[in-house]
Amino acid sequence: MEVPVKITQESFLLFRNRSRLQREPLTGIHTGFTLVELLLVIGILGILTAATVVILNPAELLAQARDASRASDIRALKIGLQAYFIEHSGSSMGTPGVSYISIPDSSAACANLSLPNGSYRCATSENYRKADSNGWIPLDFTAITTALSVLPVDPVNSGNSYYSYTVDGQGFTLSAHPESDKYAAESEGFVAVGGPTTKLTGGNFPEGWVYVPRNSDFGTAGFWVMKYEAKCVAGTTPLTTPDSGSHTYNNTVQPCTGNYYIASTSGGYPIANISHNNAKAYCEAIGAHLLTNDEYMTIATDASLVDSNWSDNSVGSDYLPRGNSNALAAQDGSSLYGTGYNDFTHLRTLTLSNSSVIYDLAGNVHEHVQRSENNAGDLMTAMTLPACSDGAAAIGYCDFVTASPYISAWSSAVVKEKVAPPNNTWYANHGMGRVYTYKNGTSMGTTVFLRGGYWSTSTDAGAFSLSLVWGTAESASHTVGFRCSR
Repeated sequence: MEVPVKITQESFLLFRNRSRLQREPLTGIHTGFTLVELLLVIGILGILTAATVVILNPAELLAQARDASRASDIRALKIGLQAYFIEHSGSSMGTPGVSYISIPDSSAACANLSLPNGSYRCATSENYRKADSNGWIPLDFTAITTALSVLPVDPVNSGNSYYSYTVDGQGFTLSAHPESDKYAAESEGFVAVGGPTTKLTGGNFPEGWVYVPRNSDFGTAGFWVMKYEAKCVAGTTPLTTPDSGSHTYNNTVQPCTGNYYIASTSGGYPIANISHNNAKAYCEAIGAHLLTNDEYMTIATDASLVDSNWSDNSVGSDYLPRGNSNALAAQDGSSLYGTGYNDFTHLRTLTLSNSSVIYDLAGNVHEHVQRSENNAGDLMTAMTLPACSDGAAAIGYCDFVTASPYISAWSSAVVKEKVAPPNNTWYANHGMGRVYTYKNGTSMGTTVFLRGGYWSTSTDAGAFSLSLVWGTAESASHTVGFRCSR
């Protein structure tokens, strides 16, 4: 017996719709993305793209590629120069004391370029790549067995990015400035030394010199600086002629010229009794330039951010060493500590972030530096000196910050950022040094920055110490020396 089935209207409609869904494909909105889903996908793709850019860092990769070209160019030029010297023995290699640079300029002395005061030579834009002695290196590379068709130049070839060539009559130095973060602290591959004897006046550069990583805040590319304060050398012997018991070389008695030359060496006593302009001339005589304030600040800042330079082995913890700062005379480079001491306070060395070690930046003799602007030129105008918090008329030392008296007013000629430690809470108690100035901010004909302390400056010495009591022509002080860079 069949049982009757009652079909309601609701059951019929449900059956009909279910059957239709089985017969008809899904269309319209059921096969696409919602707006929220699209935005979510776009967001994920953006995050992945940003992460890829951060990881790959295209700008750094391009800089590394340019650095690879620089290292390759320096190797190729060294091979060409060595071949030239072998095949043209006795020929002129160039003018000693001149830095030949790869940037073209309408002025042979590179007068239109922003460079530290020094002695430079440029070729014109029409000639600078020629290898026939009219290019930026003044040798005829077309006359050697492995002839060069053109001279390589720096991939950027402007500003701080250029190749440099210097000679001393017996050897040559080629150098380039690494640009990428990967190579910024390295010199290997970016400098070449050679020649018949490779004597290279100035301490067998780069022996006796250290490489300093770049710092864009001060407009510096990587550069070389004397490891020791400039000494006077006769032949191969650093001179130790004392000046009134100060253990400095008296340049006014015997100028370091003729058979004498300046060098970076541990032996001998630092040159003193020298004017600012004579210090510049000495550096230029070896194809270098007097250290600029921007370069000095690059060194001091770099060292202040290295843990091992702090007494508690952590940046900002306790203090930096003051070097030879509680003594009766300057020292040569035979000791790690100031005279009569073997403690951290009187350690004479500072280590840079690339493990280079430099002597006597904090204390031994004051050092002439060029008052450079963005690492170019040398301001020679008289300065209105910064005032101290006590307002006294006397000349004396004042702290950068915190202690009293402290520098309370900085003139337009002496901007704090140009001379002070990178942390605005660091001062003499941290081994930074102090500023020596007329406390009420008067002018006393000061044209020159003297950096670092000298042997009896005591707690006023330090890597950031600044003395503002020197004029351009002054030379009668056995407490003031210098060092060169290139």
